[in-house]
Amino acid sequence: MSSQSRWGSWGGLGLLIALVGCATTQTAQPVPAAPTPATGAPAVIAFVGVSVLPLDSDRVLGEQTVVVRGDRIVAVGPSASTPVPEGAMRIDGRGRYLMPGLADMHLHLLPGEGAPADPAGQQMALLLANGVTTARALGGPPSGLALRERIARGEVLGPMLRVAGPSFHAKSVQGPEQARQRVREQKAAGYDLLKTHGGLNRETYDAMMAEAKAQGLRVSGHVTQEIGLAHALASGQQIEHLDGYLAALLPPGDTTPVDQVEFGAALARMDPARIPALAEATKRAGTFNSPTLALFELVASDGAVPELRTNRELRYVPTTAVDAWTKELLTGPLAEAPASGKHRLLALRRQVLQGLHAAGTPLLVGSDSPQLFMVTGFAVHREMEAMAAAGLPPLTVLQAATRNAAAWFGESDQWGTVAPGLRADLLLLNANPLQDVALTRALVGVMVRGQWLPRGELDAKLDQVATAAKAPPG
Repeated sequence: MSSQSRWGSWGGLGLLIALVGCATTQTAQPVPAAPTPATGAPAVIAFVGVSVLPLDSDRVLGEQTVVVRGDRIVAVGPSASTPVPEGAMRIDGRGRYLMPGLADMHLHLLPGEGAPADPAGQQMALLLANGVTTARALGGPPSGLALRERIARGEVLGPMLRVAGPSFHAKSVQGPEQARQRVREQKAAGYDLLKTHGGLNRETYDAMMAEAKAQGLRVSGHVTQEIGLAHALASGQQIEHLDGYLAALLPPGDTTPVDQVEFGAALARMDPARIPALAEATKRAGTFNSPTLALFELVASDGAVPELRTNRELRYVPTTAVDAWTKELLTGPLAEAPASGKHRLLALRRQVLQGLHAAGTPLLVGSDSPQLFMVTGFAVHREMEAMAAAGLPPLTVLQAATRNAAAWFGESDQWGTVAPGLRADLLLLNANPLQDVALTRALVGVMVRGQWLPRGELDAKLDQVATAAKAPPG
């Protein structure tokens, strides 16, 4: 989230910190580490007797064997009839659940080459320790491109990264021709998508969108007053933060400026009865929304700081970061906002999300971390739980964090579910998250990029991050 408003600036909230976000869970029984394969031979791992969650529906496939060779699933079938290759490492899946890895579709990368001691490397550890096997960076330093390639080559263990170029906004782009040129430059640099913070006039925005389409680049980001929701939908932009929807709830002809973080009188004139029509328009446009609901609930929190400061994951956060977040919520412009406005903002956002779900529009899970008590990796679970608390069924939330992300990239045939031929980014859980999305925290282990990381290895990564977070500066 990044918006200038009377409630303050939201730029630069992501601090260069080493954070951790995964609750350690007790496994029912030890899970072995993967063996080192012979030179040139990919490791073969078999999850035996496991319940599989393809997440194409709420079905559970019981007593399955899933065979992984290297970074691909090669077999999924009933354990009674699916052979385990000779020499494969067997992982006992009895009483456990296997699902696709999670995708954080709104991450802000920190600088670094991905080494364990640098901020980017610590981020990668935190993501894996929380079951995040795909991450879309919508902000970060230029080092993100090199990190993406190091991960792809196997030099750094981390989620599959997709990286957006430097943001398009009113201060970075002046005019249509510059917008077109910047799109071409970002394509040539190798960025995977474009990010807009809004603030562009209609002509410049249209030039950016047209050139992005010509270059085969998707666009994600904000919707500001200059463009409006209807035009963003017609243009094919993917929308972050539910931007534009609240302004579209105002009566026809009411052009009152609506901030991204809005606590003013305009909220009272917004009519939730307009939501179904907006949701249907979103469905017709095929637009994906990443609501970042959990972050806005923190932004609009009222008196929650003492409780936030006791969160378990903050034991891994530098004190300077926690103090900065505390100050932002307690003494910054947000502290001046009326409680009634905060409550109204959150209620409307939840109603919009419910309407989008009811219409069958595709949703994504994005954390917009790290910032304001939103800890890398851990924040993905917080976002999923916020979406569920807003009334979305567990299946909808889990699909938003897996299959929908793959669909947005146009890669449903490569990852996002559990099926032969797909990338073996997998989570082994102690409980069924179709009953409660919070059960995605009950990680037994993570399969990513051909490597099996049991709980013990994930905890070791977290210990490394914790040590770095508490180390004296310098």
